Amino acid sequence: MSWEAISAIGQVLGALGVIASLIYLGTQVRQNNRASAVAAKLASTQLLSEFVDSLITDPELMDLWLRGRKNLDSLNSIEHFRFVNMCLKAFWFFSAAQFQLRMGSLHEDDWAEFHAVIRFWLEGEGVQTWWKKTGRTRFGASFVRFIDGELAGLPKAAQSVDGSGALRGASTTSSVQ
Repeated sequence: MSWEAISAIGQVLGALGVIASLIYLGTQVRQNNRASAVAAKLASTQLLSEFVDSLITDPELMDLWLRGRKNLDSLNSIEHFRFVNMCLKAFWFFSAAQFQLRMGSLHEDDWAEFHAVIRFWLEGEGVQTWWKKTGRTRFGASFVRFIDGELAGLPKAAQSVDGSGALRGASTTSSVQ
């Protein structure tokens, strides 16, 4: 066997080693992406659950949220401040979810869950008032366009709040801009 043949065999074995390494690397990246998606879903679910838990366990906070959601102008100055900050916190959460969707790191099924909650919030007249007065100035252009589009798409009946706090037929389809 000549040195040229041995060299050719070595090059083939080296190429096979590179291919095997790339396959292994691809598998590791895919597994890491799945693990990251699961961690992000669990973290976002926990944040939303903690918020809902705070409403459930604190009747005063629940009352404030229901009254503010119905009519922002009915709140005194301290209640107004608390409600506005509740809205900011929720909409930061919604903005992050919409960003993850735009970046392709949030699955459509998971987005449908977020979208239903966003629509529920937007059905509140107090939340709409907050958004139009100050909320829209606190977020990036893409998210503002998205929320403005959602508000424009709300049926008139959904724009009045009955105070029950129940989700009422929120559509989960939307175009994300």
